[in-house]
Amino acid sequence: MTSSILKPLKSININTAIGYIAVVYAFMLPISRAGVGVGTALLFLLWLFEGDLKEKLTQLFHNKVIIAVVAFVLFSAVSLLWSTDPELGMNTLRKYWYLLPLLVFATSIRKEYFPKILSAFLFGMLISEIISFGIFFEWWTFKNATPQNPTPFMHHIQYSMFLAMTALLLLNRFFFEVSKGWKFFYFVYFMSVTANLFLNGGRTGQLAFLISIFVLGFLTIKNKVKAFFIMVVLSILITLVAYNFSHVFQSRVDKGLYEISKLLNDDAQKYSGSLGYRFAVWHEAVSQVIPEHPVIGVGLGDQMHIIEENIEKNHYTGVYKEALQIMIPYNYHNAYIQYAVQIGIIGLFLYLWMFYTAARLDIVNKEYSNIRYMFILVFCISSFFDVAFTVQFPLALFALFIGLSIGFSQIENEALTVKG
Repeated sequence: MTSSILKPLKSININTAIGYIAVVYAFMLPISRAGVGVGTALLFLLWLFEGDLKEKLTQLFHNKVIIAVVAFVLFSAVSLLWSTDPELGMNTLRKYWYLLPLLVFATSIRKEYFPKILSAFLFGMLISEIISFGIFFEWWTFKNATPQNPTPFMHHIQYSMFLAMTALLLLNRFFFEVSKGWKFFYFVYFMSVTANLFLNGGRTGQLAFLISIFVLGFLTIKNKVKAFFIMVVLSILITLVAYNFSHVFQSRVDKGLYEISKLLNDDAQKYSGSLGYRFAVWHEAVSQVIPEHPVIGVGLGDQMHIIEENIEKNHYTGVYKEALQIMIPYNYHNAYIQYAVQIGIIGLFLYLWMFYTAARLDIVNKEYSNIRYMFILVFCISSFFDVAFTVQFPLALFALFIGLSIGFSQIENEALTVKG
């Protein structure tokens, strides 16, 4: 009798601990690799000890987003069977353990923790921002960051994703906040994050932000004509101010336009420079690799080895060869092309299916529905210029926002069922 009473009490205590750790995890996410690792392990272990595992697994495998994520990871693992470098492929697979909090956020977070978790993430980004601005203005030094690249905790491409998502999250809160004091705070913080975004060299996040801000306006402002003009003015204003006051942004834009003009004019040096290198490896993938391995790809781990083989087999020379050789130690800098190469059309479909199913989640609450769409947009646009789904910080970001979206959708559906 006593044990039957203690069992639910134990479950409640563990669930409360999960809620608190989820808040800390969200705070640590932008500022600590170790914090993300420890938080991932703690959340998953507590989730296992919480009990009702059969019920939670049933709930998860009735969710299309979870099915899509599991299918993508499993097919990536199966592709090791036809890879010639499964050891390298395993290095990628190991990173998918950072997706484990997705299961926790989807099933074990109570509704009252959702705003706390999002606020904790914003607070973590505020700490990151303060450090970043301090590096930029040379008030202090921090690790390997420099005033030209003031990204304290992660690569500038990933940091630009975080900044873009944070700016959109703040603007979304500004739209829905009632208190004038908090509205003012969110707007000032939004302007600060936007400034930081354009002081950094991550063009990926900048582009994702400028596109997503239009969508957020259309989702939130009832008058669509008004929404269009407000967002056009805001985007043009932000871009002009950034171009005139941020040397980093101005030089990156000028350089990007110059490299694009070389490609359009079929210049002899069109495959030089950061964009040129990417276009070279994209061209090789689309024209040679994917047509030869269309359905299941070359296998996880072989994605860059195939480029080495093609250089020798096709006797490439000149700038094109040099560009491909420069890219070999890295990746395709485009998730869609990389997955088409690694795991073929099937793998690319599974990657897109994850985001499609997330976009189709039933979320009535407008604020949380917007957050879901903003995250999908930022991640999908970033996927054109990076392979974020193989890196710790973006994987954790995916687990947080997609997990919260699933969890909130489940809570709303349960409430509607009870009412019905």
